Amino acid sequence: MATKIDLSQNTATQANAQRLRDAFAAFDRGDLDHLRENSAKNCTWTNAGSSPIAGTFTGWDAIQGMLGKLFELTGGTFKTSVQSILSNDEQACAIYDATATINGETATHRYIVLDTYTSDGKVKTTDVVAFDQAAADAMFG
Repeated sequence: MATKIDLSQNTATQANAQRLRDAFAAFDRGDLDHLRENSAKNCTWTNAGSSPIAGTFTGWDAIQGMLGKLFELTGGTFKTSVQSILSNDEQACAIYDATATINGETATHRYIVLDTYTSDGKVKTTDVVAFDQAAADAMFG
């Protein structure tokens, strides 16, 4: 007997995947208000590596400062292209390509991001790591 699955129902898993898609869209259009409004009060964002934007940033002011530095370093050229999203009831993760131009050199690197959500759907933690972290860090000089 075949199991019939109803894919028409919206679940927390699907909601988290959509939250992450919406965050990428907001990021690419420079809509930091969307990111702030959808972040928990004491959220953290951790970038792996040794670039000027590496480290753990706690609270929206610190996160916004890091994102501002990213936009500054890339002259506003940093853009993402989501390849895949996987989610469950508490988290969503995406594999994405990021392209930026720094000091006249354009490069694309592949990353993975993992967002963890509060029970009301706000981002609690964001963790970002490049597939080739050394190459991604070298892009920043």
